[in-house]
Amino acid sequence: MKFKILSIVTLQLFLLAGSAFTQSADLVNMENEILKMVNEHRKSIGKPELKFNEYIRKEAYAHSQNMALGKVNFSHKGFDERFNRLSGFLEITAGAENIANGPLNAKHIVSGWLVSPPHRKNIEDDFNLTGIGIAKAPNGTYFYTQIFVKSAEKPKVIPSEYENELLILINNHRKELGLPAIKSDEGVRTEALNYSKQMAAGKVPIGPPSFDNPIKTLLRRYNASQMVELIGYDYVKPKDLFDAWMSSTSQRDVIEGSFNLTGIGVYQSVNGKVFVTQVFILQ
Repeated sequence: MKFKILSIVTLQLFLLAGSAFTQSADLVNMENEILKMVNEHRKSIGKPELKFNEYIRKEAYAHSQNMALGKVNFSHKGFDERFNRLSGFLEITAGAENIANGPLNAKHIVSGWLVSPPHRKNIEDDFNLTGIGIAKAPNGTYFYTQIFVKSAEKPKVIPSEYENELLILINNHRKELGLPAIKSDEGVRTEALNYSKQMAAGKVPIGPPSFDNPIKTLLRRYNASQMVELIGYDYVKPKDLFDAWMSSTSQRDVIEGSFNLTGIGVYQSVNGKVFVTQVFILQ
């Protein structure tokens, strides 16, 4: 994915003696303190706060750790790779990165960035997401990476809630027609979820399973006289998927059919796409 790269700059600060901090929770607290200070500065100039993002934080921490361990020089090496990985989770339109090394002192680091015009530009620019990672080198110095991103975060779905809402929509529609509700079955759901994962991984085409797919064994396992699958792709909201199915005569016929068991498997891939498999069984 292409994105606009703003200035990526470095700032080296010298190690001060006497740090009483240790790794682990103290580093996380320091990352939070830096974010607080950066956001206070942005607020003072009328800019919206940067929102913390865990995916970005992991990339920032990995780079700081690699610098601390000497795996890469104190530099922006791997910048493009970091943003390419993040593009699997975020729709990135712009990005930048500040790094520093020095003491474990948030005020010292942020102040140093703010007196450097390129660093200050990154802090003040038109970004909305960020992540900060700090790692300690064997010699006691600390390495800092802050990544800035402009992105519309891809909505995350909660599979269980999605599945429950979709089934409620289907059964409410059936009730309006005087049809009995379809009961959810965990065994059927497991196979439906496995198929959704296969589609997300590209192991099978996006669409109903072929006759040799393991999901077809449900016919025999449940002694079913009939089984049909409906597939949904890239519908973040259950209601949108339900409406799409209802607009298709063949899929609507399945929803209104003489089935008594069902299983819905929802899986969201790393790039935010939502895969849905619903299996209908007449036992």
